Amino acid sequence: MKKQVIYILILIVTGFIFPSASYCATDYATLYKNTNSADFELVHNIDPYQNEDYQKYAWSPFPLFRLSSDVYFKGQTIPAGYYILTPRSMNGKDYVFFKEAGKVKYIIPVVKKELVPVGFYHTNIPEPKYTKWQSFCRKVRNGFYTIFRNSSQKAPPPSSYIVTEILEGDMYLIVVYYGETKYYLVFKSVKS
Repeated sequence: MKKQVIYILILIVTGFIFPSASYCATDYATLYKNTNSADFELVHNIDPYQNEDYQKYAWSPFPLFRLSSDVYFKGQTIPAGYYILTPRSMNGKDYVFFKEAGKVKYIIPVVKKELVPVGFYHTNIPEPKYTKWQSFCRKVRNGFYTIFRNSSQKAPPPSSYIVTEILEGDMYLIVVYYGETKYYLVFKSVKS
């Protein structure tokens, strides 16, 4: 009995002395500093997998994001505007393409990648409330979509969500939730 009490005390003390990594805050400034810019360019700024996406999904599978101010990443200035954010894995590394009018404008490396918690989309994306007429129209539209989707073999796109946060100092964090993965991007708010 004494040994069990001693083991429990040791576990409790080590838990306070050496907290788990999940409780430690992420140092985004260090991640930004250690991340290198993309070491490749795309031919004519065209995403090489874009045609596959549009053949596989019923509509554009990527989220549209509006930047309200300029952000900076290692010498690149991304001006305010609308961008389609497209996560890609190229050369064994993860990147997010900022697309405008179908062309890739900026390639930003992902500083951290995690799995999306189960049920995240269900709890964070609200369901719109429809009137009876809107519900009827929606059911008719979905019925036609189901008929044509089955004949075309196109799937609905994965769920997506975007979160932005201002970090201490002069940094922005953009988290892109896409399907089962979330991608962390870190930017500076002032040119360095």
